[in-house]
Amino acid sequence: MLKQRIITALLLGPLLLAIVIYGNLYWFLLLVGVIQTAATFEWLKINKIKAPLALINGIVITVLTLFLWHQLTLDVKAWFWLYVVIWVLALLWLLKHQWGYQNTTIQLLIKGVLGALAILLFSLSMIQLFNLEQGNWWTLSLFLLIWVADIGAYISGKTFGKHKLAVNISPGKTWEGVIGAQILVAVYAIVVSQFLAIEWTHAVMIMVPIALFSVVGDLAASLGKRQAKIKDSSNLLPGHGGFIDRFDSLIAAAPLYFILLNYL
Repeated sequence: MLKQRIITALLLGPLLLAIVIYGNLYWFLLLVGVIQTAATFEWLKINKIKAPLALINGIVITVLTLFLWHQLTLDVKAWFWLYVVIWVLALLWLLKHQWGYQNTTIQLLIKGVLGALAILLFSLSMIQLFNLEQGNWWTLSLFLLIWVADIGAYISGKTFGKHKLAVNISPGKTWEGVIGAQILVAVYAIVVSQFLAIEWTHAVMIMVPIALFSVVGDLAASLGKRQAKIKDSSNLLPGHGGFIDRFDSLIAAAPLYFILLNYL
C-alpha cells in the first residue's frame, strides 16, 4: 500500500503542479474536467447509482459545467448563495449525522444531487480562479493551502490530540488538529502575501477560514462513505483511494476561496 501510494504521488503530483504552474487554460480545463468527472462518478456510485450510469452522469455534468462557464456570465453573488445553500445543508447533515444511514430513495437522491452540485461549483470556481490575473499562482496557493492545513492538522493532532472533533464521523480528527492547522495556515498566508498581490492581513482573513471550512468537506465525504459502508471512494488512485478521498477538502474550499478573493 505504501509503495503504491508513493508511486502514485510521484507520478501525479508533478503532473498536477506542472499543469497548474506552466499549463495553459485548455490543459487546466482538462485537469478540472478529469477531477470533476471522476469525483462525480464516485459520489453517485457511493449513493447507489450503478457504475455505468454514474459514469455517464459524471461526463454529462462535467460537459454541462464547461458549457456554463464558456457561455454564461457567472454572477459571483449567485454562486455565493448556491454555495451557502449546499454547505449549510451539509453542516446540518453533519450535525444530524444519523440521517442518511437508511439509504432510502429520497435520502440517496438528496445526497447525490447536493454532492454533484458541490463538485460542479468546485469546478467552476477552480476555472475562474485560474483565469484571474496571476491565476496559476492563486490556484497553486490554494492547493498548497490545503496541503499545509493537512500537515498542520496531522502534526498537531498526533502531538497534542485529545479532544475528538466528530467521533461518530471521523474518529481520528481532533480539535487540537484543527487548531494546529489554522496556526500553520496563518503563517503560510503571511508568506504567500510576500509573493502575491494581497496584504498579509487580507491573506490571513481569507486563508484561515478556508482551512477551517475545508474540514467540513472532509467530514461530509467521510460521512457519505460511512453511510455507504465503504473505506475509500474508489481505487482510481492506487494507494490513495479515489478522487473524493484526495479532493474532498478542496471541493469545499475552492468556491469560498474564489468568492472571498472577489469580495475582500
